[in-house]
Amino acid sequence: MKGPDVAIDEHPVIAMIPARLASTRFPRKALASQTGMPLFGHVAQAATQAAVVDEVVVATDSPEIVAAAEALGVRAVLTRQDHPNGASRIAQACELLSISDDSCVVNVQGDEPEIEPGAIDAVVQALAASSTPMATIASPFGANEDPRDPNIVKVVLNRAGEAMCFSRSFIPFDRDGAGALAPLKHVGLYAYRRPFLRTYVSLAPTPMEQAERLEQLRVLEHGHRIAVAVRPCEHHGVDTSEQYADFVKRWNEQS
Repeated sequence: MKGPDVAIDEHPVIAMIPARLASTRFPRKALASQTGMPLFGHVAQAATQAAVVDEVVVATDSPEIVAAAEALGVRAVLTRQDHPNGASRIAQACELLSISDDSCVVNVQGDEPEIEPGAIDAVVQALAASSTPMATIASPFGANEDPRDPNIVKVVLNRAGEAMCFSRSFIPFDRDGAGALAPLKHVGLYAYRRPFLRTYVSLAPTPMEQAERLEQLRVLEHGHRIAVAVRPCEHHGVDTSEQYADFVKRWNEQS
């Protein structure tokens, strides 16, 4: 719940976790439970620990995930199966749950079990401190991360601390090798002003979004702004069974 040291407007903050069952690279990963808790449950647990969050909701296309969430005491809502991305799914969930227009809605990826509660606080604070309809996180690259890896999305900021571009390519390109601009990796955590989710789903898909397969590019290509909080983030998402096995190993070592 909100604490006195968290500088944020007094509006409801809903952490919405989109979770689908039919993952291509790791089928049924949302329900993988070698730790004794389904994968999305770890995400929900972290979200409840964020200082700004008032409520955690799982938005899913699966009655199995709804049942698993309710068994954990987490609110869940059943959405359509045909959503193209997480923003679309949480937009429908907000409609189904009649989430008020003065709310901040945080899209917390359902496959990031090690998400830091502080990152959720930071993205909400970035939104509250700006006039943008949306905010996200950027992080310096870790020692073992390669900025040229196309699986790690990069972001370039303007002088107002807002996103100029996202890409899987290496950006910014340092032509003269001066080293003045260190690349920033994008952390796929988003905070929205509730009414903007209606706007987002009304926007047509865009060329860069479709080429890069990055949903946030639709926002920029249609002329909307995204505030960016810069902070170190070391957590990793789970896309494959091998990555899940690595997570289980880390979790067992810390337990």
